[in-house]
Amino acid sequence: MLAKLHLLMNELDHARLERLVDSPEYNKMPVAQALAERLDNADIAAPEEIPADLVSMHSRIRFRDLKADLLMEKELVYPHNLKQDATDQLSVMAPLGAALLGARVGEEVHWQLPNGKDAALMVEEILYQPEQAGELYR
Repeated sequence: MLAKLHLLMNELDHARLERLVDSPEYNKMPVAQALAERLDNADIAAPEEIPADLVSMHSRIRFRDLKADLLMEKELVYPHNLKQDATDQLSVMAPLGAALLGARVGEEVHWQLPNGKDAALMVEEILYQPEQAGELYR
């Protein structure tokens, strides 16, 4: 479950994620159900209107696990783009990936993990964001 329900995202990612969470492969997963709820309440913008400090799909982000005080750097990807044995990627269908989607630099986000514990993350920096790099229709 997400602590925040509001989400701003580009219209292309929104459409892709709606198809993903509705697919038979994912629609019964708790993370997909929570993400579907956020998508239903999302504000949708054209790719060129996405702020530079917002985590979007394929963003490379540096974030801190506040519980473990661990700094990580990952690219937020769709599950089908996840490379086998990739340690620098995070699927949007993983609880932490779903939690980071739509977060802003400096924002703390929370997600309840499958084991019942609460994850607390802080976005420290966006190292790459497709929209700011001009890759509006990737």
